[in-house]
Amino acid sequence: MKAVALQAAALLLLSGCASQAAPPGGPPDLAPPLVLKVSPQNNAVGATPKAVVLQFDEVISESPKGAKDIAELVFISPKSGVPEVDWGRSKIAIRPSKGWKQNTVYSVVIKRGLQDLRNNGIDSTIRLVFSTGGPIPSTRIAGVAFDWAAGNGLSGAVVEAVAPDSTTYQVVADSTGRFVLQYLPPGPYLLRAYGDRNTNRTIDPIEVWDSVRVTLTQSADIEFYSFAHDTVGLRVADVTPPDSGVLKVTFDKPYAPGQRFGPGDVVIKRADSSIVRVKSVQTIPERALADTLKAKVRADSVARVASLRDSTPALRARTDSLARVQRVDSLAAVARSEREARARAAARRGRPGAPIDTTPPPKLRRPLLYTEIYVTLDTVLEPQKQFRLSVTDVRSLSGTVRTPARTFTTPRAPKPDSTKDSTTRDSTSARPTAPRPAAPRDTLARTMRARVRALFGASE
Repeated sequence: MKAVALQAAALLLLSGCASQAAPPGGPPDLAPPLVLKVSPQNNAVGATPKAVVLQFDEVISESPKGAKDIAELVFISPKSGVPEVDWGRSKIAIRPSKGWKQNTVYSVVIKRGLQDLRNNGIDSTIRLVFSTGGPIPSTRIAGVAFDWAAGNGLSGAVVEAVAPDSTTYQVVADSTGRFVLQYLPPGPYLLRAYGDRNTNRTIDPIEVWDSVRVTLTQSADIEFYSFAHDTVGLRVADVTPPDSGVLKVTFDKPYAPGQRFGPGDVVIKRADSSIVRVKSVQTIPERALADTLKAKVRADSVARVASLRDSTPALRARTDSLARVQRVDSLAAVARSEREARARAAARRGRPGAPIDTTPPPKLRRPLLYTEIYVTLDTVLEPQKQFRLSVTDVRSLSGTVRTPARTFTTPRAPKPDSTKDSTTRDSTSARPTAPRPAAPRDTLARTMRARVRALFGASE
């Protein structure tokens, strides 16, 4: 029995040593892991490594943030199959599945997500470059990958440069879509950027992408406008009435930028095939411009009234006091934000953290994309009736032209507000009070004479 108990205790001890659980006790650890050593060294030339090894100051978790494993965070350029990553507690070893090639410049990128056993993550990208042959070129391709339909940067986009011999250099964009692809040999390339939704590092039909060709000499600046490429064309996804005389038509994906719609492009038919006349069709920019003009007219009218109202000294003093209060509130908010930032920095136990990126997000140079149009009618559609709407020659981003249609039913008429119906009021409260009939003139005279006699008689 003693031998069995000792064996069980030994197994328990071994299993405890193999566990990744954080040790109990001690002060709380709020700092992320630090890289102590990298082999081969950054910018090394003529290196012949078996693997790229990173040594950290503490144990690294095998479960990174935002990924199923560490290998999903690693990008090796040029690409050579899926990277292999070996975990060794406080160090990781990285190698391409097909080995390192001779006379090649390699760039190894580890995305944000590595963390320690207490879930303190490294909030910056780790980059390493080395050459298995000659000097490292100083070439670079920089730019932004946009999600054109969303109107912002494509976060985490995979950017690739494919050489004529099919050698593929790659890098991953940051959260704003910005990227820098460096150390490529000069020459012609097919550049492409895509949103790798299923993390298989290849373009799939469901994913947004864009491509461009460039001949690299020293540097190049590129913008990608990624969207879903297909030949199906647009369809009408929904028809909703924002108000009585306007229909909002929503397509399932954006139509081509610059496309305009006239009243003749939208056909609305009743169940008996009669046509509903269309007064105008507006895109979102056109509708926004019209709303802006209306708002400006209203603002000008309000400003004229306000200028007359604020002409008195008392009202001017009240306005100045309100402005001072708003300035004090704004300064207090700024001070509070700075205090919170200092507290977060102090919680990192004095270790240098990642610098705060104050760069504004990139802006598209191409027009924004839209999926909606607004159709203004000459008449109000009958409630609870079925209609058929079609839009002629709608062009998709891929150039496919289609005339999509959709049947829709108008909602039922709203019920009358009972609070405004005089017939439902309480009869006692609604009945007007009849005026008291005036007393006859002779009766008033007799009453006044009697009061006078009574008064003088009492005085006598």
